[in-house]
Amino acid sequence: MLLAIQNLVEYLNRNYFNDEKIEEEVIMMTKTLYDPEVEKKGIEKGIEKGIEKQKLEIAINLLDILDDKTIALKTGLDINKVKELRKEIK
Repeated sequence: MLLAIQNLVEYLNRNYFNDEKIEEEVIMMTKTLYDPEVEKKGIEKGIEKGIEKQKLEIAINLLDILDDKTIALKTGLDINKVKELRKEIK
């Protein structure tokens, strides 16, 4: 989307304004709006949330056959979180 905006501004500038500073500013703005490190951190955070969600789903599925301590041990969840899940399910 940022590339589309940049291309649009460049087109408008070339055809209607012809101001070199506008193109430079737009290029600088789009570079600051898109930071690969921010994208990487966002992807990592999304993966972490997905893993946590999967742990919770596994724990919920095990509540009827295992005790809280074993579920916490096998899923990596905190024992208190497992106890909360058990209360919510009942």
